Amino acid sequence: MDQPLFVEAPPDPPRGDPSFTVAQLGEILSGTFQQLFPDDIWVEGEISNLTRSRAGHVYFDLIEPATPGTPSAARISVVLFSQTRQVVNAQLKRQNVGRLGDGMAVRVRAAVDFYPPQGRLQLRMTGIDPRYILAAMAAERDALMARLHEEGVTARNKAYPVPLVPLTIGLVTSAVSAAAGDFLAELDGFGFGFRVIAVDARVQGELAPGALVGGLRALYREDVDLIALVRGGGARGDLSVFDNEQLARTIAESPVPVWTGIGHEIDRSVADVVAHTSYKTPTAVASALGHVVASFVDQAERAWTDVCDAAGRRLDSAATALTASARRGSLACRESLVFAEHRLDARRGDLPKLADRVLRSGTTGLDHLEARLRASDPATLRARGWSVTRSADGMVIRSIDEIEGG
Repeated sequence: MDQPLFVEAPPDPPRGDPSFTVAQLGEILSGTFQQLFPDDIWVEGEISNLTRSRAGHVYFDLIEPATPGTPSAARISVVLFSQTRQVVNAQLKRQNVGRLGDGMAVRVRAAVDFYPPQGRLQLRMTGIDPRYILAAMAAERDALMARLHEEGVTARNKAYPVPLVPLTIGLVTSAVSAAAGDFLAELDGFGFGFRVIAVDARVQGELAPGALVGGLRALYREDVDLIALVRGGGARGDLSVFDNEQLARTIAESPVPVWTGIGHEIDRSVADVVAHTSYKTPTAVASALGHVVASFVDQAERAWTDVCDAAGRRLDSAATALTASARRGSLACRESLVFAEHRLDARRGDLPKLADRVLRSGTTGLDHLEARLRASDPATLRARGWSVTRSADGMVIRSIDEIEGG
Protein backbone atom coordinates (compact mmCIF):
# COMPACT_ATOMS: atom_id res chain seq x y z
CA MET A 1 0.00 0.00 0.00
CA ASP A 2 1.20 3.47 -0.92
CA GLN A 3 -0.58 5.24 1.96
CA PRO A 4 -0.02 4.51 5.64
CA LEU A 5 -2.83 2.80 7.48
CA PHE A 6 -2.86 5.40 10.25
CA VAL A 7 -2.42 9.18 9.80
CA GLU A 8 -0.16 10.84 12.25
CA ALA A 9 -1.75 13.48 14.50
CA PRO A 10 -0.55 17.06 14.00
CA PRO A 11 2.08 18.15 16.44
CA ASP A 12 1.04 20.14 19.50
CA PRO A 13 1.60 23.88 19.22
CA PRO A 14 4.65 25.17 20.89
CA ARG A 15 4.15 26.06 24.50
CA GLY A 16 5.13 29.72 23.84
CA ASP A 17 2.41 30.45 21.12
CA PRO A 18 -0.91 31.84 22.45
CA SER A 19 -4.24 30.22 21.62
CA PHE A 20 -7.54 32.17 21.58
CA THR A 21 -11.16 31.28 21.53
CA VAL A 22 -13.38 33.01 18.97
CA ALA A 23 -14.91 35.15 21.69
CA GLN A 24 -11.50 36.11 22.98
CA LEU A 25 -10.32 37.07 19.50
CA GLY A 26 -13.47 39.12 18.97
CA GLU A 27 -12.90 41.01 22.18
CA ILE A 28 -9.28 41.65 21.28
CA LEU A 29 -10.20 42.97 17.81
CA SER A 30 -12.93 45.15 19.27
CA GLY A 31 -10.57 46.61 21.81
CA THR A 32 -7.86 47.10 19.21
CA PHE A 33 -10.15 49.15 16.96
CA GLN A 34 -11.26 51.18 19.91
CA GLN A 35 -7.64 51.97 20.67
CA LEU A 36 -6.87 52.80 17.01
CA PHE A 37 -9.98 55.00 16.69
CA PRO A 38 -10.86 56.22 20.19
CA ASP A 39 -13.00 59.05 18.73
CA ASP A 40 -15.58 59.21 15.97
CA ILE A 41 -14.17 59.71 12.47
CA TRP A 42 -15.51 61.15 9.21
CA VAL A 43 -15.81 58.73 6.29
CA GLU A 44 -16.79 59.61 2.72
CA GLY A 45 -18.43 57.22 0.28
CA GLU A 46 -21.55 56.26 -1.63
CA ILE A 47 -24.58 54.59 -0.07
CA SER A 48 -25.48 51.13 -1.37
CA ASN A 49 -27.99 48.42 -0.37
CA LEU A 50 -29.81 50.64 2.13
CA THR A 51 -32.54 48.97 4.19
CA ARG A 52 -34.73 50.05 7.09
CA SER A 53 -35.88 47.72 9.84
CA ARG A 54 -39.20 47.72 11.62
CA ALA A 55 -37.40 48.84 14.75
CA GLY A 56 -36.31 52.03 12.99
CA HIS A 57 -32.68 51.08 12.42
CA VAL A 58 -31.00 51.81 9.06
CA TYR A 59 -28.39 49.55 7.47
CA PHE A 60 -26.33 50.19 4.37
CA ASP A 61 -22.92 49.71 2.80
CA LEU A 62 -20.63 52.65 2.31
CA ILE A 63 -18.69 51.96 -0.88
CA GLU A 64 -15.84 53.57 -2.75
CA PRO A 65 -17.44 54.93 -5.98
CA ALA A 66 -16.28 53.15 -9.11
CA THR A 67 -16.74 53.66 -12.81
CA PRO A 68 -19.96 52.13 -14.25
CA GLY A 69 -19.65 48.40 -14.92
CA THR A 70 -16.82 47.80 -12.46
CA PRO A 71 -17.07 46.66 -8.82
CA SER A 72 -16.32 49.06 -6.04
CA ALA A 73 -12.78 49.05 -4.74
CA ALA A 74 -13.83 48.89 -1.09
CA ARG A 75 -16.90 48.77 1.11
CA ILE A 76 -17.79 48.76 4.78
CA SER A 77 -21.06 48.16 6.58
CA VAL A 78 -22.80 51.01 8.39
CA VAL A 79 -25.52 50.85 11.01
CA LEU A 80 -27.62 53.81 12.09
CA PHE A 81 -29.61 53.01 15.19
CA SER A 82 -33.07 54.46 15.66
CA GLN A 83 -32.06 56.77 18.52
CA THR A 84 -29.25 58.33 16.48
CA ARG A 85 -31.39 58.32 13.35
CA GLN A 86 -33.56 61.08 14.81
CA VAL A 87 -30.46 63.25 15.30
CA VAL A 88 -29.29 62.57 11.73
CA ASN A 89 -32.74 63.33 10.29
CA ALA A 90 -32.77 66.64 12.14
CA GLN A 91 -29.38 67.53 10.65
CA LEU A 92 -30.65 66.69 7.16
CA LYS A 93 -33.88 68.63 7.65
CA ARG A 94 -32.07 71.79 8.73
CA GLN A 95 -30.32 71.86 5.33
CA ASN A 96 -33.46 70.79 3.44
CA VAL A 97 -31.91 67.47 2.43
CA GLY A 98 -34.24 64.51 1.94
CA ARG A 99 -33.95 60.93 3.12
CA LEU A 100 -30.83 58.84 2.64
CA GLY A 101 -30.93 56.58 -0.37
CA ASP A 102 -28.83 54.39 -2.64
CA GLY A 103 -26.39 56.20 -4.86
CA MET A 104 -26.16 59.23 -2.56
CA ALA A 105 -22.65 60.53 -1.91
CA VAL A 106 -22.32 61.19 1.82
CA ARG A 107 -19.83 62.12 4.52
CA VAL A 108 -20.81 60.38 7.74
CA ARG A 109 -19.48 60.62 11.27
CA ALA A 110 -19.12 57.21 12.88
CA ALA A 111 -17.39 55.05 15.43
CA VAL A 112 -15.30 52.16 14.11
CA ASP A 113 -16.74 49.06 15.67
CA PHE A 114 -15.96 45.35 15.46
CA TYR A 115 -19.13 43.36 16.11
CA PRO A 116 -18.10 39.94 17.48
CA PRO A 117 -21.50 38.17 17.16
CA GLN A 118 -21.23 38.51 13.38
CA GLY A 119 -17.47 38.83 13.11
CA ARG A 120 -17.96 42.02 11.16
CA LEU A 121 -16.19 45.32 11.07
CA GLN A 122 -18.73 48.14 10.77
CA LEU A 123 -19.26 51.81 11.26
CA ARG A 124 -21.74 52.88 13.90
CA MET A 125 -23.08 56.14 12.44
CA THR A 126 -23.47 59.08 14.81
CA GLY A 127 -23.84 62.06 12.47
CA ILE A 128 -23.77 63.36 8.92
CA ASP A 129 -22.55 66.37 6.92
CA PRO A 130 -25.55 67.65 4.90
CA ARG A 131 -23.45 70.28 3.11
CA TYR A 132 -21.25 67.54 1.69
CA ILE A 133 -24.34 65.84 0.26
CA LEU A 134 -25.60 69.05 -1.33
CA ALA A 135 -22.18 69.88 -2.74
CA ALA A 136 -21.83 66.40 -4.21
CA MET A 137 -25.30 66.63 -5.75
CA ALA A 138 -24.52 70.03 -7.22
CA ALA A 139 -21.22 68.85 -8.67
CA GLU A 140 -22.83 65.78 -10.20
CA ARG A 141 -25.70 67.89 -11.56
CA ASP A 142 -23.33 70.46 -13.06
CA ALA A 143 -21.21 67.76 -14.70
CA LEU A 144 -24.31 66.15 -16.22
CA MET A 145 -25.62 69.49 -17.47
CA ALA A 146 -22.28 70.27 -19.09
CA ARG A 147 -22.24 66.90 -20.83
CA LEU A 148 -25.82 67.22 -22.08
CA HIS A 149 -25.20 70.76 -23.27
CA GLU A 150 -22.11 69.68 -25.16
CA GLU A 151 -24.12 66.93 -26.89
CA GLY A 152 -26.87 69.40 -27.83
CA VAL A 153 -29.44 67.55 -25.72
CA THR A 154 -30.55 70.69 -23.87
CA ALA A 155 -31.71 72.37 -27.10
CA ARG A 156 -33.73 69.55 -28.68
CA ASN A 157 -37.08 69.96 -26.95
CA LYS A 158 -36.85 73.76 -27.10
CA ALA A 159 -36.89 73.53 -30.91
CA TYR A 160 -40.56 72.49 -30.93
CA PRO A 161 -43.07 75.36 -31.23
CA VAL A 162 -45.92 75.56 -28.75
CA PRO A 163 -49.27 74.98 -30.53
CA LEU A 164 -51.50 78.03 -30.89
CA VAL A 165 -54.25 76.36 -28.87
CA PRO A 166 -52.76 73.60 -26.64
CA LEU A 167 -55.95 72.03 -25.29
CA THR A 168 -54.90 68.35 -25.05
CA ILE A 169 -52.37 68.13 -22.24
CA GLY A 170 -50.36 65.15 -21.02
CA LEU A 171 -49.70 65.20 -17.25
CA VAL A 172 -47.02 63.17 -15.49
CA THR A 173 -47.10 63.29 -11.68
CA SER A 174 -48.34 61.40 -8.66
CA ALA A 175 -52.11 61.09 -9.04
CA VAL A 176 -52.72 61.50 -5.29
CA SER A 177 -50.40 64.48 -4.85
CA ALA A 178 -51.36 68.08 -4.20
CA ALA A 179 -49.47 68.93 -7.39
CA ALA A 180 -52.06 67.11 -9.52
CA GLY A 181 -54.95 68.80 -7.72
CA ASP A 182 -53.42 72.26 -7.97
CA PHE A 183 -52.64 71.80 -11.67
CA LEU A 184 -56.13 70.62 -12.61
CA ALA A 185 -57.86 73.26 -10.46
CA GLU A 186 -55.87 76.04 -12.12
CA LEU A 187 -56.77 74.77 -15.61
CA ASP A 188 -60.46 74.49 -14.71
CA GLY A 189 -60.44 78.10 -13.54
CA PHE A 190 -59.88 79.35 -17.09
CA GLY A 191 -63.10 77.81 -18.36
CA PHE A 192 -61.60 76.39 -21.56
CA GLY A 193 -62.14 72.86 -22.86
CA PHE A 194 -58.85 71.39 -21.69
CA ARG A 195 -58.48 67.61 -22.07
CA VAL A 196 -55.90 66.16 -19.67
CA ILE A 197 -54.39 62.69 -20.14
CA ALA A 198 -52.78 61.95 -16.76
CA VAL A 199 -50.19 59.26 -16.04
CA ASP A 200 -49.63 58.31 -12.40
CA ALA A 201 -45.91 58.10 -11.58
CA ARG A 202 -43.70 58.12 -8.50
CA VAL A 203 -41.95 61.44 -7.97
CA GLN A 204 -39.78 60.43 -5.00
CA GLY A 205 -37.52 57.54 -4.14
CA GLU A 206 -35.25 55.14 -5.98
CA LEU A 207 -38.02 53.94 -8.34
CA ALA A 208 -39.11 57.45 -9.31
CA PRO A 209 -36.77 58.04 -12.30
CA GLY A 210 -37.91 54.84 -14.00
CA ALA A 211 -41.57 55.63 -13.31
CA LEU A 212 -41.25 59.14 -14.72
CA VAL A 213 -39.48 57.86 -17.83
CA GLY A 214 -42.23 55.28 -18.35
CA GLY A 215 -44.94 57.91 -17.90
CA LEU A 216 -43.37 60.23 -20.47
CA ARG A 217 -42.94 57.47 -23.04
CA ALA A 218 -46.56 56.40 -22.57
CA LEU A 219 -47.68 59.93 -23.46
CA TYR A 220 -45.44 60.00 -26.53
CA ARG A 221 -47.87 57.48 -28.02
CA GLU A 222 -50.84 59.75 -27.34
CA ASP A 223 -52.04 62.65 -29.47
CA VAL A 224 -51.20 65.43 -27.01
CA ASP A 225 -50.27 69.04 -27.72
CA LEU A 226 -47.93 69.44 -24.75
CA ILE A 227 -46.71 67.48 -21.71
CA ALA A 228 -46.53 68.84 -18.16
CA LEU A 229 -44.08 67.16 -15.76
CA VAL A 230 -44.83 68.45 -12.25
CA ARG A 231 -44.16 67.81 -8.59
CA GLY A 232 -45.25 69.78 -5.55
CA GLY A 233 -41.92 70.72 -4.03
CA GLY A 234 -39.91 68.89 -1.40
CA ALA A 235 -36.43 68.68 0.06
CA ARG A 236 -33.51 69.35 -2.26
CA GLY A 237 -32.30 65.82 -1.78
CA ASP A 238 -35.66 64.40 -2.82
CA LEU A 239 -35.66 66.55 -5.93
CA SER A 240 -32.46 64.88 -7.11
CA VAL A 241 -34.82 62.48 -8.89
CA PHE A 242 -35.14 65.15 -11.58
CA ASP A 243 -31.35 65.25 -12.04
CA ASN A 244 -31.41 61.73 -13.47
CA GLU A 245 -29.64 61.36 -16.82
CA GLN A 246 -32.10 58.87 -18.30
CA LEU A 247 -35.00 61.15 -17.41
CA ALA A 248 -33.24 64.13 -19.02
CA ARG A 249 -32.59 62.25 -22.25
CA THR A 250 -36.19 61.00 -22.35
CA ILE A 251 -37.47 64.57 -22.07
CA ALA A 252 -35.19 65.58 -24.94
CA GLU A 253 -36.68 62.77 -27.07
CA SER A 254 -40.24 64.06 -26.64
CA PRO A 255 -42.08 64.79 -29.92
CA VAL A 256 -43.97 67.66 -28.26
CA PRO A 257 -42.92 70.46 -25.88
CA VAL A 258 -42.40 69.40 -22.25
CA TRP A 259 -43.05 71.97 -19.51
CA THR A 260 -41.79 71.32 -16.00
CA GLY A 261 -43.02 72.56 -12.63
CA ILE A 262 -40.82 70.83 -10.09
CA GLY A 263 -41.77 73.10 -7.21
CA HIS A 264 -38.41 74.42 -6.09
CA GLU A 265 -37.77 78.13 -5.74
CA ILE A 266 -33.94 78.05 -5.69
CA ASP A 267 -32.31 75.29 -7.71
CA ARG A 268 -32.98 74.30 -11.31
CA SER A 269 -32.95 70.59 -11.95
CA VAL A 270 -31.48 68.91 -15.02
CA ALA A 271 -35.06 68.21 -16.14
CA ASP A 272 -35.76 71.97 -16.02
CA VAL A 273 -32.75 72.70 -18.21
CA VAL A 274 -33.57 70.03 -20.80
CA ALA A 275 -37.31 70.82 -20.95
CA HIS A 276 -38.87 73.27 -23.40
CA THR A 277 -39.90 75.64 -20.58
CA SER A 278 -39.62 75.41 -16.80
CA TYR A 279 -41.80 76.98 -14.11
CA LYS A 280 -41.51 77.13 -10.34
CA THR A 281 -44.70 75.28 -9.46
CA PRO A 282 -47.38 73.04 -11.00
CA THR A 283 -49.87 75.91 -10.64
CA ALA A 284 -47.55 78.16 -12.64
CA VAL A 285 -47.43 75.59 -15.47
CA ALA A 286 -51.22 75.37 -15.60
CA SER A 287 -51.53 79.16 -15.45
CA ALA A 288 -49.13 79.56 -18.36
CA LEU A 289 -51.14 77.05 -20.42
CA GLY A 290 -54.35 78.90 -19.65
CA HIS A 291 -52.84 82.21 -20.68
CA VAL A 292 -51.61 80.75 -23.99
CA VAL A 293 -55.16 79.73 -24.88
CA ALA A 294 -56.59 83.00 -23.49
CA SER A 295 -54.13 84.95 -25.64
CA PHE A 296 -55.31 83.11 -28.74
CA VAL A 297 -58.95 83.78 -27.86
CA ASP A 298 -58.15 87.47 -27.30
CA GLN A 299 -56.36 87.67 -30.65
CA ALA A 300 -59.28 85.97 -32.40
CA GLU A 301 -61.77 88.32 -30.76
CA ARG A 302 -59.63 91.35 -31.66
CA ALA A 303 -59.38 90.10 -35.24
CA TRP A 304 -63.15 89.65 -35.37
CA THR A 305 -63.63 93.13 -33.94
CA ASP A 306 -61.19 94.53 -36.49
CA VAL A 307 -63.08 92.79 -39.31
CA CYS A 308 -66.39 94.15 -38.05
CA ASP A 309 -64.93 97.63 -37.67
CA ALA A 310 -63.42 97.51 -41.15
CA ALA A 311 -66.69 96.27 -42.64
CA GLY A 312 -68.57 99.02 -40.80
CA ARG A 313 -66.14 101.63 -42.10
CA ARG A 314 -66.51 100.30 -45.64
CA LEU A 315 -70.29 100.40 -45.35
CA ASP A 316 -70.20 103.90 -43.91
CA SER A 317 -67.88 105.01 -46.68
CA ALA A 318 -70.09 103.41 -49.31
CA ALA A 319 -73.20 104.97 -47.80
CA THR A 320 -71.51 108.39 -47.77
CA ALA A 321 -70.40 107.96 -51.37
CA LEU A 322 -73.88 106.82 -52.38
CA THR A 323 -75.48 109.78 -50.61
CA ALA A 324 -73.05 112.17 -52.27
CA SER A 325 -73.69 110.55 -55.65
CA ALA A 326 -77.44 110.80 -55.10
CA ARG A 327 -77.07 114.46 -54.16
CA ARG A 328 -74.98 115.10 -57.23
CA GLY A 329 -77.53 113.24 -59.37
CA SER A 330 -80.40 115.17 -57.86
CA LEU A 331 -78.57 118.46 -58.34
CA ALA A 332 -77.73 117.55 -61.92
CA CYS A 333 -81.35 116.64 -62.57
CA ARG A 334 -82.56 119.92 -61.13
CA GLU A 335 -80.00 121.82 -63.17
CA SER A 336 -81.01 119.93 -66.29
CA LEU A 337 -84.66 120.67 -65.62
CA VAL A 338 -83.96 124.35 -65.07
CA PHE A 339 -81.88 124.47 -68.25
CA ALA A 340 -84.66 122.67 -70.12
CA GLU A 341 -87.25 125.05 -68.74
CA HIS A 342 -85.13 127.99 -69.87
CA ARG A 343 -84.81 126.46 -73.31
CA LEU A 344 -88.55 125.79 -73.41
CA ASP A 345 -89.25 129.33 -72.29
CA ALA A 346 -86.92 130.60 -74.98
CA ARG A 347 -88.55 128.40 -77.60
CA ARG A 348 -92.05 129.15 -76.37
CA GLY A 349 -91.72 132.70 -77.70
CA ASP A 350 -90.57 131.40 -81.07
CA LEU A 351 -93.58 129.09 -81.49
CA PRO A 352 -96.00 131.71 -82.95
CA LYS A 353 -93.34 132.84 -85.41
CA LEU A 354 -92.51 129.30 -86.35
CA ALA A 355 -96.18 128.43 -86.69
CA ASP A 356 -96.73 131.49 -88.90
CA ARG A 357 -93.74 130.56 -91.07
CA VAL A 358 -94.98 126.99 -91.30
CA LEU A 359 -98.45 128.16 -92.22
CA ARG A 360 -97.11 130.61 -94.79
CA SER A 361 -94.82 127.96 -96.18
CA GLY A 362 -97.72 125.52 -96.33
CA THR A 363 -99.96 128.06 -97.95
CA THR A 364 -97.36 128.82 -100.60
CA GLY A 365 -96.92 125.14 -101.32
CA LEU A 366 -100.64 124.66 -101.59
CA ASP A 367 -100.86 127.62 -103.99
CA HIS A 368 -98.23 126.03 -106.18
CA LEU A 369 -100.01 122.70 -106.12
CA GLU A 370 -103.27 124.39 -106.90
CA ALA A 371 -101.67 126.18 -109.86
CA ARG A 372 -100.19 122.92 -111.12
CA LEU A 373 -103.49 121.14 -110.70
CA ARG A 374 -105.29 123.86 -112.57
CA ALA A 375 -102.71 123.74 -115.32
CA SER A 376 -103.25 120.02 -115.58
CA ASP A 377 -107.02 120.27 -115.63
CA PRO A 378 -108.31 118.59 -118.90
CA ALA A 379 -110.71 121.42 -119.48
CA THR A 380 -107.82 123.87 -119.38
CA LEU A 381 -105.77 121.64 -121.61
CA ARG A 382 -108.58 121.35 -124.17
CA ALA A 383 -109.02 125.07 -124.06
CA ARG A 384 -105.41 125.32 -125.08
CA GLY A 385 -105.98 122.96 -128.03
CA TRP A 386 -105.16 119.65 -126.47
CA SER A 387 -107.36 116.71 -127.53
CA VAL A 388 -107.89 113.06 -126.59
CA THR A 389 -107.08 110.97 -129.67
CA ARG A 390 -108.45 107.47 -129.90
CA SER A 391 -107.80 104.57 -132.22
CA ALA A 392 -110.33 102.93 -134.44
CA ASP A 393 -111.17 100.57 -131.63
CA GLY A 394 -111.72 103.43 -129.20
CA MET A 395 -108.50 103.11 -127.23
CA VAL A 396 -106.73 106.33 -126.10
CA ILE A 397 -103.53 106.91 -128.05
CA ARG A 398 -100.82 108.01 -125.62
CA SER A 399 -97.77 108.04 -127.88
CA ILE A 400 -97.00 108.88 -131.46
CA ASP A 401 -95.61 105.40 -131.79
CA GLU A 402 -99.12 104.03 -131.46
CA ILE A 403 -100.26 105.85 -134.68
CA GLU A 404 -100.08 103.80 -137.83
CA GLY A 405 -99.19 105.45 -141.15
CA GLY A 406 -101.85 106.12 -143.90
